[in-house]
Amino acid sequence: MTQSYNALSAYQAASKMVSSLGAVVLLYDAMIKEVANAKTAIEENRIEDRFNATQKACKVLVGLQSHLDFEKGGDVSLMLDQFYHTIFRDLQQVNMKNSTEVCDGIITALGEVRASWAELAKNEQRTGTPDGKTGQATAAPEAEKPSEISSLTLSI
Repeated sequence: MTQSYNALSAYQAASKMVSSLGAVVLLYDAMIKEVANAKTAIEENRIEDRFNATQKACKVLVGLQSHLDFEKGGDVSLMLDQFYHTIFRDLQQVNMKNSTEVCDGIITALGEVRASWAELAKNEQRTGTPDGKTGQATAAPEAEKPSEISSLTLSI
């Protein structure tokens, strides 16, 4: 299986339980968790575990990047594409330099972007639109809204 297929499978599994924006937040959470695992592995001199954790984070990253819609997303898609390239490069640096500092930088960057996705997901849940404005789109009836979950285990 390819990396994109695994990440796509994870996204599809997540999106069945939460909204699409909620699934993106969960995928960011998974990346942050794996980079934190890589940092711990570096601190404990577990090189293979560090490598495996960064590879899992890369799989999610590639999956997210492969689903960018440059036609509809415009400048935002271009910025996310560049961001994903930077994070991918930094994940490679974690393995090359065995650096907890690089891990910290990745976690901070992912956390900042994750917060934006979480805000969009919160707005969508509250108003039915990611921008938080109630417009022509209306919130789904309660029975049709995805159920909230506190965590999701993704097989990556």
